Amino acid sequence: MILSSKPAAALFVLIASILFVSCGKNDSTAAPANGGILTPHTEAESSANGGPMTSGGFDDSVLPLVNPGENYNILGLLDVNLNMDTSDEQVLITLPLDDESAPLRLMIATTNPIRNQYDIVWDTPLSLRSLRGLTLRANDVTGNGRMDIIITGFDDEGRHSTEVFGVPTKGEITDYRRIFGQLVEGNIDIISTERTSQYWSGITSGDPFDIVVQMKDPDSDNPMDIVENLWKWDSRSFAYRQRSSSKIRAETLLEARIAHVYSGGVNVFEEYLEGAWYRESGDGTDINMIFFDRKSREMVFYDGSVQEVYSWGVSNRATAQRLYTNMINAVIPSLSDRLIIIADSWDTIRIRWSASEEDYTTYRRFGEALQSVLGEGSSISSLGVDMGLTGVWESPEGSEIIFDLPKIEWEEDGKIRSGTASIFVLDGVSVLQVQFMKKNGALEETVNWVVEYEEDRDETKVIRSLSLTPAFLNVDGVVTGDDAWRRFEQIEILSAGD
Repeated sequence: MILSSKPAAALFVLIASILFVSCGKNDSTAAPANGGILTPHTEAESSANGGPMTSGGFDDSVLPLVNPGENYNILGLLDVNLNMDTSDEQVLITLPLDDESAPLRLMIATTNPIRNQYDIVWDTPLSLRSLRGLTLRANDVTGNGRMDIIITGFDDEGRHSTEVFGVPTKGEITDYRRIFGQLVEGNIDIISTERTSQYWSGITSGDPFDIVVQMKDPDSDNPMDIVENLWKWDSRSFAYRQRSSSKIRAETLLEARIAHVYSGGVNVFEEYLEGAWYRESGDGTDINMIFFDRKSREMVFYDGSVQEVYSWGVSNRATAQRLYTNMINAVIPSLSDRLIIIADSWDTIRIRWSASEEDYTTYRRFGEALQSVLGEGSSISSLGVDMGLTGVWESPEGSEIIFDLPKIEWEEDGKIRSGTASIFVLDGVSVLQVQFMKKNGALEETVNWVVEYEEDRDETKVIRSLSLTPAFLNVDGVVTGDDAWRRFEQIEILSAGD
């Protein structure tokens, strides 16, 4: 979209008044492994072993429930229910220390009811010895109702790696096997699709996700020319198979500046992003901005009323146009994801959150003249808020919350749960997010509540009321659930003279 001079000037004045500033695979058969002992991997052990590789894709609060042995260093953890029973399994990515040529290993630990501890019951080698920007996640890629394990990252040469491990609907944990694996100098995208209510209720299977692999065309001298391969699910062989391949040609010559970005490395791409970018609706009323700050390693998103700050994690290049970078919300650590950025021209980018099913959103660069207007003293309020919640709050049903932020303790039906909490505002809605922790320090679950606060005062007492409505967060903001809201009160008796 090309702006006329008058609307553009109006846009620039509005933005300048509110903007901020820094702002080949190994197909060996998987075999069961010996069970380990329930020994958390401590900080001292990490230091003694040279320290595990860290990545924005992992929750640092999760502790290992098994010890894979002194010859393994743990690089990544994921707590997830893989067999639909009452307890989670733990998925581990480990680095063998006794063989410098051995690839990483994927392990699954589950509960041993006889010994009342977690044991490693399955493991298999991955395809590579090391991965940068390593992420470990789970999703039902095949649509059969079971969680598949997805490992992505980049090798030492910058090639994109994705491996997916799946299990049949009625399979055991030991039946997991590799169903997709590719290592390319390009992009690998798992294309998620919306599934029906019958799938979510367990009545029918879901449509399998397609996988699109893009790489530079080896027969072309233009870095914009790519080969795109489509991989589709083959239920008979229980694996993904390549079904089609097509060549996509660049249609226009590239200007020198963007050609330099396309041929450069990660640093060149990040330098290209430096500064402010904007998106607007057709009528000019909906303005969204992103500020990329390489010095502070932050990305700041602003929609005209709410600012969200994300830590700018490790970035990796794929094809000439694309950058992947890990992001963690600076206020709400549970909001983490990978941002995919496509450079269409020197002044235009498209972005998409990896976990989102939304299409790419186009942003345009602010001109140098506008960015020079921005002053270091300009700022807007942060996402987090302080509602002054402290002490004990009780509900009419006998439940109790003790606030000692960021710590929180929640007692209900005789069960006490502990964790950490934060209060923030999204789209003008106050949200209480609680991350409940297991006794071993692992994340048990994250819950969100829309918060409404009231206070009544007379000469003798202050009655504070807290209404909590169940909610969940997505890329569109806060969505309240169907469950009934909860009410808690705190009564403060005033002494004479208060």
